[in-house]
Amino acid sequence: EEQEDPEILLPEDWKMLMTSLNDPSAREIYRYAKNRGFTDGLLWRFRCGYSYNRKWSRRLLMPSFDCEGNLNYLTGRAIDSNNWLRYVNESLPKQKIIFNEIDLDFTKPLILVEGPLDLIKCPPNSTCLLGSSLNENSILFYKIVKNKTPVVLLLDTDAKQKAMKIAKLLSSYSIDVKLNFPHDGDIGDCTKPQVEHLITKSVDYSYGSLITTKIQELKR
Repeated sequence: EEQEDPEILLPEDWKMLMTSLNDPSAREIYRYAKNRGFTDGLLWRFRCGYSYNRKWSRRLLMPSFDCEGNLNYLTGRAIDSNNWLRYVNESLPKQKIIFNEIDLDFTKPLILVEGPLDLIKCPPNSTCLLGSSLNENSILFYKIVKNKTPVVLLLDTDAKQKAMKIAKLLSSYSIDVKLNFPHDGDIGDCTKPQVEHLITKSVDYSYGSLITTKIQELKR
């Protein structure tokens, strides 16, 4: 029998971070967010919030909404470096999620990164894979193919093989795919100008680029 998807809800005491900066807890989370590269505008854009609920306390909360405005994902990043559980998530099955689909236009080129915090370095029409894979069963894949959406893949340096696998799959459906990777490390460690440069210098996926990447991995 097909199981019903769990209902994703915001904490009952949810508050928008930018409307609550007179709250000492909110100010601590705000300072953490600024150190991670958020601007005030980005905190508004991503509808960031906070909660005193035990599960979500002292975490920067980022919600995701589908095209109809329904909550489909909620992630909370711990602001304390000694908290071993860096992320807490509430989620529908990931195959059924397009992170913040409500903000996306599939008639324009789409930037794909790995995680929600990578998105703060990207231009508006960007979403994340909530990991480093994409397959034919996902709603994100379906929307890209349905709309023939050009894609720019910006995955972390250690995910080159996975990025090539995604690019190969999309290309098999006649999707234009470009790729690029940071020289060392993660997209989240890059500055916004560096990410913009990566997008500008991204190259078309081809069989030749796949072989080159495999050779480079073998040389390591």
